[in-house]
Amino acid sequence: MDVIVISAQAVFPLLGFMLLGYFFRRKSFLDANSTKQLNLICFRFFLSLTCAETIYKADIKQIAEPLPLVIVGCSIVITFLVSWLIVPRFVKQNDQIPVMIQGIYKANYTLVGLSVAKSICGENNVGMVSLITVLLVPINNALSVYIFERYTGNKGSGTPMVVRMLKNPLVLGSLIGIALNLSGLVIPQWIMTGFIAKISALTTPLSMIALGASFNFSKVPVYKTKIAWAVFAKLVLVPVFVLPLTILLGVRGASLIAVAIYAVAPNAVNSFNTAVAMGGDGDLANEIVVMSAIMSIFTMFGWFLLIGYTVGF
Repeated sequence: MDVIVISAQAVFPLLGFMLLGYFFRRKSFLDANSTKQLNLICFRFFLSLTCAETIYKADIKQIAEPLPLVIVGCSIVITFLVSWLIVPRFVKQNDQIPVMIQGIYKANYTLVGLSVAKSICGENNVGMVSLITVLLVPINNALSVYIFERYTGNKGSGTPMVVRMLKNPLVLGSLIGIALNLSGLVIPQWIMTGFIAKISALTTPLSMIALGASFNFSKVPVYKTKIAWAVFAKLVLVPVFVLPLTILLGVRGASLIAVAIYAVAPNAVNSFNTAVAMGGDGDLANEIVVMSAIMSIFTMFGWFLLIGYTVGF
């Protein structure tokens, strides 16, 4: 019963926040422009601040196990390559091929990772999640840029890829957190608990409300087969391969949960923005994000139940 309760507490509040956001949009409390601005605020400020805070508070030397980082890094690259091998055989439109590929390999790790990890592992045992974020964000961005340039010929910004990745708010926040942690600098407690911790607590609710407010189901009938395959591959096939391997390699506790969150997370929200900016099919990208976010609530619950009953949290 404890496993069921812990899994439910970790996952289903996310559904509640998304439904609240969708309600706000339907009632016109949030329109398209305000939803976009809320998404930008959450991405550029709240999420980056949360990453920095989590890494700053973590014992990096204690949690810096190389194996979970290696597993996640290899899983991203292998999933990308396998998707790239298979998708073009069935999808012929050049603006849809990169959208499908990133819909399968690109996980919304940052948005759901810290919230779920804190619910399962506790406030002080989620440092590995932030370390994986440092690894995952640049790899995700690099692969997205490459695959869109390969098929759409739209290189987007003329800024070099490395510079774009270093300017990513999540990467910056994570690097700042690492620098502060390793420097030994002590931030006054009244700043940490009185301001930063309270701001950080807003991250998940606001981010999920913004995601729910952006839901648009109008194109689902047009793309239903492609959406179904992308969502199935992301939420079922990827975890089927990643989770057993991680368990067999002996990863346990908070590190296992950190890797599991990568494996079972829905498609990244910024997949839509990337697709639009680089000449991809934005409608297909949006529907994959929306449907994977909704379905992931139930698949994540199932995967965490399975982990809890087999090897424990």
